[in-house]
Amino acid sequence: MKKESDGVYKPRFKDYINFFIEDIKLSIKQIRYISKLRFKRAQKKGVFYMVFEPFRGHPGLADRLKAIINTYNLAKSNNYDFKIYFTTPFKLSDYLTPRKDWECSLEELEYSLQDTNFFREISWRECTTLKPNKQYHCYYYCGNTMPRVLPHSGYKWCDLFNELFTPSTNLINAYKKLNIPPHTYISVHIRFVNALEQFEKTFFDNHLKEQKQRDALIERCKAGIKNIIDENRETPVYVFSDSKVFLNSLEDLPVHTLDSSEIEHISSTSSDSSTLKTFLDLYVMSQSQAVYRFCAPELYSISHYALLAATIGDIPFYDLDV
Repeated sequence: MKKESDGVYKPRFKDYINFFIEDIKLSIKQIRYISKLRFKRAQKKGVFYMVFEPFRGHPGLADRLKAIINTYNLAKSNNYDFKIYFTTPFKLSDYLTPRKDWECSLEELEYSLQDTNFFREISWRECTTLKPNKQYHCYYYCGNTMPRVLPHSGYKWCDLFNELFTPSTNLINAYKKLNIPPHTYISVHIRFVNALEQFEKTFFDNHLKEQKQRDALIERCKAGIKNIIDENRETPVYVFSDSKVFLNSLEDLPVHTLDSSEIEHISSTSSDSSTLKTFLDLYVMSQSQAVYRFCAPELYSISHYALLAATIGDIPFYDLDV
């Protein structure tokens, strides 16, 4: 069943428990900054720093970009300058060139007892006001909310994204080599994680141990693609997935795929080629007419990667049950 999604994450009970636990962890981890605190006044005020610390683990690209836009929305709404530190496992500006001067170094951060405030981006507990004339640091985040129009401020998500970023020269050149005219195709994204193969180490244990189970899931997903083809007979369909096994099974369908040799989930580590592949898939999907995300108990249906692409491109986004 096809259903249009509004892109708003609706927390579950276990999410509230996890957020509470993370709040406790945050309070404990902030102890590390006690030794840095000084009575000296901060030199830079009215600045909000979004810091992706290189020594701690971070989730996938979608969660990080969502957290960036959510905090930028907050900073802009409060007339704060906005800075990002993002160098691990790749340098963000190598793929998304700054439209604004948002790059910073860790040396810029000041730890003033009077002027520095710590902030955690949590979508389920809205914070809309920053104290004036302070310096804010955000190290911890959830990155859940991604509505087309952000509440309270009224800013469009895609407009905020485009205020901060433009595709890098390398990303644009990689897209041009594909020779795909924008807005002439439909994108389908299917996140299998480990259902068909051992793709990554993750909390989501969804590996199907029997081959007949894997084959059945493949056929259900292919049936879903056939339905999309039938509904859009004159429009090419591009399929994106983290499973090479599934992509290799599509030879009997009239669909398009990109090179799958560099598929990797970029979180704690990544190569230049796999990172470029991740951003390229994202950009290609954002330039399509619409994006479909496949949903099933065996799939990682809460992946926001496809939703991120549709929100960046401000194009229709659909969930399809298979």
